[in-house]
Amino acid sequence: MTENPTDRERQGTKYTFGTGPEAASRLGEISKFFNPLAQAPIEEVVVDPPAVAVDLGCGPGFTTDMLSRSARPGETWGLDRSPAFLALARERFPHCRFIEHDVTTVPFPSRPDVMYARFVLSHLLEPVEIVRRWVGQLAVGGVLVVEEVEAVETDVEVFRRYLSTNEILVASQGARLFVGAELAGRDYGARVVLDDCPALPVADSQAATWFLPNTQTIWRENACVLERWSPREIEEISNALSELANSDDRRSRTVWKMRRIVLRRD
Repeated sequence: MTENPTDRERQGTKYTFGTGPEAASRLGEISKFFNPLAQAPIEEVVVDPPAVAVDLGCGPGFTTDMLSRSARPGETWGLDRSPAFLALARERFPHCRFIEHDVTTVPFPSRPDVMYARFVLSHLLEPVEIVRRWVGQLAVGGVLVVEEVEAVETDVEVFRRYLSTNEILVASQGARLFVGAELAGRDYGARVVLDDCPALPVADSQAATWFLPNTQTIWRENACVLERWSPREIEEISNALSELANSDDRRSRTVWKMRRIVLRRD
């Protein structure tokens, strides 16, 4: 597909939650939970070590390192358009190669045998079309693994307030926070190896550590958030999350439903 500059500007990857040190640290904490869960579907479909595996929207590199360990490729590349994230990734994971490239733009620097993307499509316009574009970049027989949130179900009121606000924030940029349902059951021009949505219980204190940083950084200066909450109310939400994050309460009243799609280009 040929794109003009207007299309690229309209569809390009957005960093809704920032690219600073706090954002990188937050992604590191999230990866501690989700990376081990992602390894199983990758190891199941990638039987022989591929020549090249590519992490799409790699951020600070935590998912790239996981992909390297799971797929055992000759080379592992991470693609992202954030120089700040890429600098952190290169320093932390020197065994991987990191390239500045917007993942909505094709062609890619290589035609990989394996590609992986998590929490990327929720920030993009036309996510189904983007996946089709990615499939077209695979080598014949190559595999694409996509993981996105379909829903977060919780009885914790502060979590509900946090999630509904982020949903509005992402929607203000034309994207969809809970994009998993939109991806399910679609025709991507590739063989569907897996299309499921496991439910993953998360301890309240752990979820709070993921949510807290945004309320301390981007929430306090984002116009969309400030239209919804006053600075005092943001402080109240942040304090409630901090209390949960630092508690010894291991209850799990929050379930993440993750849409997992594995496609093979035959």
